[in-house]
Amino acid sequence: MFPPGSATLATESAEATAEDQEPFPADLRDAFLAQARPIRVPGQTDVIDAGSDTTEVYLIRSGTVQISVYSLNGREVILREMGPGMIFGELAAIDRLPRSANVRTLEDCQFSVMRADRFLEFLGTVPQAGLWMSKLLAGRIRNLTERTLELATLTVVARIRGELLRRALETGVADDRAVIRVGRRQADFAARIGTHREAVSRELNALKKRSVLRHSGSNVEILSVGKLQSLHESVCG
Repeated sequence: MFPPGSATLATESAEATAEDQEPFPADLRDAFLAQARPIRVPGQTDVIDAGSDTTEVYLIRSGTVQISVYSLNGREVILREMGPGMIFGELAAIDRLPRSANVRTLEDCQFSVMRADRFLEFLGTVPQAGLWMSKLLAGRIRNLTERTLELATLTVVARIRGELLRRALETGVADDRAVIRVGRRQADFAARIGTHREAVSRELNALKKRSVLRHSGSNVEILSVGKLQSLHESVCG
């Protein structure tokens, strides 16, 4: 998952873990906004329900949303969080099939919303829009492929350590340290990697005892990213 080596992790690895989080290029964003309508949605509100037949595409202007799905037994799996400059809802606009995931606001959000027919026209007529969308979808496929492989082949401990490393890379490592947010609830962190809150709590406490990290509330300070990476590699080998 991560290159073996010293405490300082490569910048290109951080970029590789950024999933599909590249915002709209400015020229494409402006073209999108010209055909979209602005809306405001309060925090903790369901914007899209999996299985619904809506087809609008959303550009996030401010705030954060959470994308999730539920298993047949009701267990939530969090796929990702998205922030300003990113879009969601494009799959249903393209294939006109029911929504594949749930989208919920984590805080008050402002969106620009485009109808599906206009979005398809946007992709076909605005220069580079179709290519950018293809790259965006390719990035999401790669990310989901990696996560599927992790769920199938890695232990829970390995997945927890890997997720901590991934978030450290995304937020930035300085002097072998990083501060990350595990979310308002450890259950949310667990839902991202296919486990339960108790397993996350046990591993965080175990890493705390080994002086790898310390945590308080929703913040985790990784005291040695290099040591965490070594421990992660030891259970992935």
